[in-house]
Amino acid sequence: MKSNKKVGIALEGGGAKGAYQIGALKALKELNIEYNCVAGTSIGALNAVPYVLGDYEKSSNIWKNIDFSYSKNEKSYKKNSTEIFEKIIKNIDVFEKQYMKSKGIDPEPVIKFYKEVIDEDAIRKSNVEFGLATYCLTDRKPLKLYKEDIPKGLLHEYVFASCNLPVFTPRRINGKYYLDGSMFMKLPVEMVAEKGCNVIISVRLRPEIYNFNSSENIEIIDIAPNEYLSSTLEASPEQIIWMINKGYEDAKRILNIKKHLLI
Repeated sequence: MKSNKKVGIALEGGGAKGAYQIGALKALKELNIEYNCVAGTSIGALNAVPYVLGDYEKSSNIWKNIDFSYSKNEKSYKKNSTEIFEKIIKNIDVFEKQYMKSKGIDPEPVIKFYKEVIDEDAIRKSNVEFGLATYCLTDRKPLKLYKEDIPKGLLHEYVFASCNLPVFTPRRINGKYYLDGSMFMKLPVEMVAEKGCNVIISVRLRPEIYNFNSSENIEIIDIAPNEYLSSTLEASPEQIIWMINKGYEDAKRILNIKKHLLI
């Protein structure tokens, strides 16, 4: 479906819940919906990669083989992530001192995995814009980065920066330390809007109502589950398949209802 509008996609962060977004990608492909920009936060940043390339099959196979078992190592992240991030920001100096001494999960296997699955050259050559949100702990600064802002050869590192919950051992990226972008922006609608998109498809991972009031003069097509999907850091293979299927069904239904907004 070719649109006369400039269409963007915003992908929310949510760890293992991100399988839902892969199902939504399948619906977008089947409905032939063209889009100009994709931005993601945390797991949404990783999922933004197959959205840019339109590669549903590869991303689906990757998700079906991901081992989400981090919560066995860090039980505190079964708590509300928003509360955790608020606590970190409120006591950022204390947090940094403790964090820099911490020995969490080794990030190297994750970085290796990201490098293998992220085709940086294809992303950079694509006509579809790509962006991610992260938080620079070194500079105490939230960052909205588009592909042109990311040093060549380091795209996989900055996707990890967007996903970096402090369950991992601190990792320096291009001389600085970063944390999960959900600390300041769970759903990067404004990043897509900044690229001139006037129709935004948001693919959220939680059933809570989201306030889109700040998105004036923009049509929002909101795809979100109507029930709890999973914890942030733990999901069984069966749950992942269920979430992919649910994301597909929800997206197909909502996009069919809202397709007039794309014309």
